[in-house]
Amino acid sequence: MVSHGSTFLAVESESAGPAVPYRFVVVATHPIQYFAPWFRQLATLAEIDLTVVYLRQLDADAQGAGFGQAFKWDVPLLAGYVHQTINVAPGVLGAIRTYQGIKEIFQLISPQAVLVMGWNEPALIAAAARSSGPVLVRGDSNALKPRSWMVRQYHLMLMKLYRAYLAVGRSNSEFYVANKVDTGKIFDVCHFVENDRMLAMAVAHESEASELRLLDHAQRETDVVFVFCGKHVPFKRPDWLVEAAGRLIAEGLPVRLRIAGSGEMTALLKARCEALGVPAHFTGFLNQTEMWRAYVGADVFVLPSTHRETWGLVVNEAMLFGLPAIVRDEVGCGPDLVVEGETGWIFTGGLDGLVGSMRDAVAQRMRLRPMGEAARQRVRENYSMEVATRGLLQAIKAVVK
Repeated sequence: MVSHGSTFLAVESESAGPAVPYRFVVVATHPIQYFAPWFRQLATLAEIDLTVVYLRQLDADAQGAGFGQAFKWDVPLLAGYVHQTINVAPGVLGAIRTYQGIKEIFQLISPQAVLVMGWNEPALIAAAARSSGPVLVRGDSNALKPRSWMVRQYHLMLMKLYRAYLAVGRSNSEFYVANKVDTGKIFDVCHFVENDRMLAMAVAHESEASELRLLDHAQRETDVVFVFCGKHVPFKRPDWLVEAAGRLIAEGLPVRLRIAGSGEMTALLKARCEALGVPAHFTGFLNQTEMWRAYVGADVFVLPSTHRETWGLVVNEAMLFGLPAIVRDEVGCGPDLVVEGETGWIFTGGLDGLVGSMRDAVAQRMRLRPMGEAARQRVRENYSMEVATRGLLQAIKAVVK
């Protein structure tokens, strides 16, 4: 091994020549706004020669699934790194074609390590099975979700495909341990967003906080603006936030809502706010460069989702904008990002629990800003691309001989 700055992962050739990078392939379903910046960063490293293989690209209609409208992300998803697309459909037929299509890519590149981004469709499993080199896996599944005996047996068999396991958080690591994975093969890569870009947006638009608070119907310093951001779909439970706000307003508390995003429940949410007398500002769908409109000037972020929220990257975003968070105990990021009473609250007990946490936030109005600063610091220090890259490089070093 030879040293390259702060890392030391290049491999030496058999001769006394210069070190060469690891040939490294990432297999992912499709381009995602959260991972494209990471791939660009990885492409700049001397330690690896990166190729990203996508199973497919998404058109505007497919990208808009759940949001109720077609759109394209307004940040680059394919620039700055080598990539290929094999264009296979989801399902078993897609898995068969993946097995055939990726064979040629693997033969051409002869990767020394392959990272498969999850196992949520058969094609990703086929790609892992096809690799002749060691396979790393990065999935979001966590130990918070109850599973049937049959599903647990399936996971036990599936985990045998991989040589290293990239854990995005505490409960994800516990999921691997529950599936008999050796802890020495688990590497912390953390879940992250593009921290620097989010922080830059927060600073650039800080002066617009007062204007946004007026849109939220917040006219007094004591008004507390709670935010929801994401798809308006049942499993994210945005209706719980509206119902909880209605109860607190009935108690005379100065609660206001900002609801960002769109989806099948938008009309219902608006109608319910009107019926309960809940002052609410609906921003509509926000693209990546507009995300500041969801967070600037608000006070507390709320994510009351079901177990389907395997992490909840919007919590990372909100905390980078200086907001403490209230999350349900079913949300994957809770054990990592939310320190009770310091960076937010984790509620249990359904809607009553959410009401209680929101009531606590109103009662501690003067502490919300320092809590938000603590949340921002926690994400900046521990949940970044740099932390994820260190863990990835350690995993590659461990499996490539």
